[in-house]
Amino acid sequence: MLLPEGVLINGMTGAVSPETGKYTKRLSELSEVFQDRAELDRQVAEKGDPIVYEVVEYKKEGSDIFFGTTTMEPGNVNGEYYMTRGHFHQRRDMGEVYYTQSGHGVLLLESRDGRTEVVRMDPGVCAFIPPDWAHRSINVGDEKLVFVWVCNVEAGHDYGDILKRGMRKLVVDRGEGLILVDNPRFAD
Repeated sequence: MLLPEGVLINGMTGAVSPETGKYTKRLSELSEVFQDRAELDRQVAEKGDPIVYEVVEYKKEGSDIFFGTTTMEPGNVNGEYYMTRGHFHQRRDMGEVYYTQSGHGVLLLESRDGRTEVVRMDPGVCAFIPPDWAHRSINVGDEKLVFVWVCNVEAGHDYGDILKRGMRKLVVDRGEGLILVDNPRFAD
């Protein structure tokens, strides 16, 4: 029998207590998602391979849902803001929610038929991610972006299509602030 439990989430740091899992992604591990790989390699060498984001989870054995936090550092690679890898769910019939705790970002979403949507990630915004939409979080601020995610344990992650072909759009800063541009490397 599953019993209720309170889980403490720190909205500024992303710490989860108790936690059942954690992983980090460093800049060198994201070379496939950024356009300027030479600049990425330079930053890895100069900055000691900085952490771009950390994911902490809480998963109760036998439950149909799990949740956690993603904490993203501020930064960019030649104008391309720090971002997650982005993924579809293996189970195409399952969505997800992201609730922003602190910082500022955008959620870049893409349907399989090519539609692109952007949802602001500001404190207090709960973003609904429909089933079968790829999603990538992007920190567009100058402080950590911390958000809580909730998902079905069977949803799974499918990174393959996004890593192979990219997403259709990029969120960049070319000196005038945040803009959405076509991805020159996108492959249909």
